[in-house]
Amino acid sequence: MDKLEKYRRILRGIINEYAGYKPRYTPFDWVPICDDENGEYVLMSIGWDAQEKHKYHSIFHFRIKNNKVYVEQDNTDADPVGQMIAAGIPKEDIVLAFHSPSQRKLTDFAIA
Repeated sequence: MDKLEKYRRILRGIINEYAGYKPRYTPFDWVPICDDENGEYVLMSIGWDAQEKHKYHSIFHFRIKNNKVYVEQDNTDADPVGQMIAAGIPKEDIVLAFHSPSQRKLTDFAIA
């Protein structure tokens, strides 16, 4: 299997797995968005709160860019990066993009 196809499969699996874990305490829908063509993988939380304010935010956002996986957003206590590594994506192909480039060089992961 091609490296990028493997990464797409892994990211789709993580997004869809967490989409199935929608917490009981939230009235929001968890919407998985997996765009293989553009390399975008997002789990969104969408709905209305008790004050009738529309809420729309990402729980996870992963991108495939420059043959690497960029973790743009992780608003959880889960460990999707650990899952990526366990599934076969090496640390040198994972960019913790939510950190600034100067902070990334202090990690064991790719800088860019």
